[in-house]
Amino acid sequence: MKIKFFTPEYKSNLFAQALSFVINISLFALTHSYLWIWVELASLAFLSVYNAPSRTFFDRNIFNHFISVMIYYLLSLWIGNNHYLYFTLIFVFTYVFFVLKNNGYTQSLNLWMYLQALLIGTTFLGYPFFNKIVATLIGYLEAQVLLNLAFYCLKATEKHEEELVYLDVLKLPFSVWWDLSRIEVRLAIRGSITAALLYIVCTNWHDVKPNWAVVSAIACLLRDDYYASMRAIIGVTIGSILAWPIGSWLIAHLGINTEISTVLLWCFMLLGLMFGAELRLRPSLVVQILSSGLLLLAVTCVAISLQISNSYQYLELKVVNSLIGVSVAFLVLHIWQLIQDKKI
Repeated sequence: MKIKFFTPEYKSNLFAQALSFVINISLFALTHSYLWIWVELASLAFLSVYNAPSRTFFDRNIFNHFISVMIYYLLSLWIGNNHYLYFTLIFVFTYVFFVLKNNGYTQSLNLWMYLQALLIGTTFLGYPFFNKIVATLIGYLEAQVLLNLAFYCLKATEKHEEELVYLDVLKLPFSVWWDLSRIEVRLAIRGSITAALLYIVCTNWHDVKPNWAVVSAIACLLRDDYYASMRAIIGVTIGSILAWPIGSWLIAHLGINTEISTVLLWCFMLLGLMFGAELRLRPSLVVQILSSGLLLLAVTCVAISLQISNSYQYLELKVVNSLIGVSVAFLVLHIWQLIQDKKI
């Protein structure tokens, strides 16, 4: 397994990630305001493993992700605790995500931004919603500036092509959204039904964070490739199970140590995203396992950093939801394959 992390573009991204971390964690240490933890999470998500400069200063793809997240935030705020409307939002958001994923939503690990947006409605409910919006705006501007600074300083020159072929979503013909001959539409139908079904199932079990199951399933059903989907299902399953005891050990030994858990959060998240990028370039079961496990450890460190009262239960819920998500994804994948083969 040969991973090309250290091209000028990857070095630039790591440099931007490091700058963002130092700035936001320093501000958190000085002000003791969790706003800067949220800014760091937002900036990390927008930076993702972005490894090719845009042709303009404000990258169109990162801007797309920012607008998507802000729309989701505001709709979540309006919906509140209405599960029926939230169910509808998840269905629509997933459908739109799949239809547009080849229209300018492909460069910045679009799935990562989707996960962030999808988790907002049910994660850290006690944190003021307005502060989340402010933190997202700061994180977006910080990501754009730091990334451009890193690309300039490290002389990264490989331009990405997505903006050259970007189709303005407002100009897409209405028929495109429902054209069953397009693979994106067929995947959108499969993904949105799966997401909505999982949300209903987990919510009826009184799960306060049902979206992790949705995230796990969608991560496995992104492509119309049976073997790639099966590899993702197996990888997420093994990664979640292996990360469970490690996460429990971290909770037991870190206690409420915000400083160390925050540093570990950054390390796990960055490594997880790097392996996620490698997974897109060279799919591998081992890389899938590492990526899934590292991201689960990262959210465990989030629980420790934000001093969630029962971190063990939080971690257990994530693992169980991951297993529920991949189980449903496995069932949906096989039904889909039978439909494709016209056996049902």
